[in-house]
Amino acid sequence: MGAAEATGDEVILKGICFEAVVGLDAWHRPDKIQPVELELHLTPPAGLEAAAREDSVNYTIDYGKAYKSLKAAVFDQKFDSVTQLYQAIRSSLPVTASWSISVVLPKGILAANNGIGFSWRGHTEGSSPTPVFQEMTIRDLECRCIIGVNSHERLEKQKLQITFHIWGMENRLSSAIHAGVSMEPSPGLAYQDMVKEVVEVSASSLCQR
Repeated sequence: MGAAEATGDEVILKGICFEAVVGLDAWHRPDKIQPVELELHLTPPAGLEAAAREDSVNYTIDYGKAYKSLKAAVFDQKFDSVTQLYQAIRSSLPVTASWSISVVLPKGILAANNGIGFSWRGHTEGSSPTPVFQEMTIRDLECRCIIGVNSHERLEKQKLQITFHIWGMENRLSSAIHAGVSMEPSPGLAYQDMVKEVVEVSASSLCQR
């Protein structure tokens, strides 16, 4: 475990790195191990006042136990999809008032220099969990293309890096990933149009995880 810290009424587990089989790798191969990075934000069901007063983690989230439970659930395991990995993480967590889970596959997509990230956020109202908000981020998607309308801008392709986000409620947003997108936008595009086309080409080619 990289570090654990409390900020206000939130316990953070971060810098958790391991290797696992998570769906297909960047070359669409099954059963291939790849690096995984996790970060968890957990809000105790009650404030931290009692734990501070009694100087005991028994009155709040014991981050040591939370990490051990997480490790047992995900280390050296095989997951058919990112969603299955998320479900294993979620099932391992202690009772919380709210939580967020971040999963990064730094080598999960060939065209993205910093991989692909998934995050989920939710909280509990009474005894019932609320719908979960989910987000996917493709980081530093790289392409070379001609952009701009001036004559000097039409001579050479420029190297670009684009990060984009797709978000929505759980079960309405597919956990998706793509490797090997053709990054050759049509000529003559203004910058905003180029970004739109890259996103549309990438999103339309996403492979279900």
